Amino acid sequence: MSATGTINSSNLRVSCVSDMDGWCQLEAEWQELVGNSAANGVFLSWPWLDSWMEVYGEGEQWMVLTARDADGRLLGVAPMMLDHGTGPVGRWIRRIILVGQKADTASEYLDWILLQGHEQATVAAFCDFLFLNVGRSWDLLYFGTMRVDSITIPLLQQEFASRRQCIHVIPTSKAPFLRLPDTWQGFLDSRRAKFRQRINKFHRDHSTAIRLAGRDMSVAEGMAKIRELNEHRWGVQRRSFLSQRYVRFHDRVAERLHACGHLLLIFLEVDGIIIAGRYDFVYGGKGWSFQGGWLPEWEKESAGKLMLTEIMRWCIDNGIREYDFLAGKASYKSDWSEEERQIVDLQATNPGSWRGKLYNIIKKVAQITKLPAN
Repeated sequence: MSATGTINSSNLRVSCVSDMDGWCQLEAEWQELVGNSAANGVFLSWPWLDSWMEVYGEGEQWMVLTARDADGRLLGVAPMMLDHGTGPVGRWIRRIILVGQKADTASEYLDWILLQGHEQATVAAFCDFLFLNVGRSWDLLYFGTMRVDSITIPLLQQEFASRRQCIHVIPTSKAPFLRLPDTWQGFLDSRRAKFRQRINKFHRDHSTAIRLAGRDMSVAEGMAKIRELNEHRWGVQRRSFLSQRYVRFHDRVAERLHACGHLLLIFLEVDGIIIAGRYDFVYGGKGWSFQGGWLPEWEKESAGKLMLTEIMRWCIDNGIREYDFLAGKASYKSDWSEEERQIVDLQATNPGSWRGKLYNIIKKVAQITKLPAN
């Protein structure tokens, strides 16, 4: 797909990037745009999404929209792809999804990237393009893992409402986060006495050290170690690092994030043995929880909690003021934080698509048939 259009209503020029050459040309402007948008996050950073495109984007139908003003300044990027759903009905539906959404790796807080102060005009231009320029190529808009407070959502709702179409905002999960104090002592004071006593006793009884990939070992060695610890921790229940693509993607993105200073691949060594590790990120002034593991024989010593405690200490010592646990129902997350963010999916049909209209009818019938008989 290759298309370009001028949106007269907002005087913005919208182009559609559909191949690697066009994608790579965005690199020089991408990070500045992300840093000046409300959607600034590690999963929208250039190293993450570019690595995703390299590993997961091959053979897919890209629809990455860019919006520029009359001077050529980049005001927004809508990183999207076209794909098909699943099931007997879904496989006939052409969906617009967000880049990073469809894969066995976990990208969260996905969004359109909009320069602050220009969000409304840019969303209007993107929507005009979707309906007027490529309206025959898609049936369903399905955006996953967005924050409910994304500025994009109400603007999308406004644009779709002007076309008498509703965007459904579907709550999917919660993302707990922990605000961190200025000092380690302040953090300890905020925890229960039993927590402090246990930490102090562990450090009295054992010789401990923190090891960082990129300093005490190579990033490649660190990724191999985190895979080993993750497998030890979860065994046959493991959900991460199972496919060659998953491993290739994370090995690639870890190296690139380390080069930018955004990788936190950290390990807890006890009595000369690495017993636990975390594969996390540092970006935008906060820590991002991602993946970890530990040796089962240290389960009674709460190796996972000890590792997280050292993560908190590292973050505080390095001026990080928030640790984001991201989405998921793991019980340990609520042990650390009382605050959380709502994660949602967006869904809307294309009013100009007969498949979209048929999808709505089938969906309504399915909902009705599930109701109990009166």
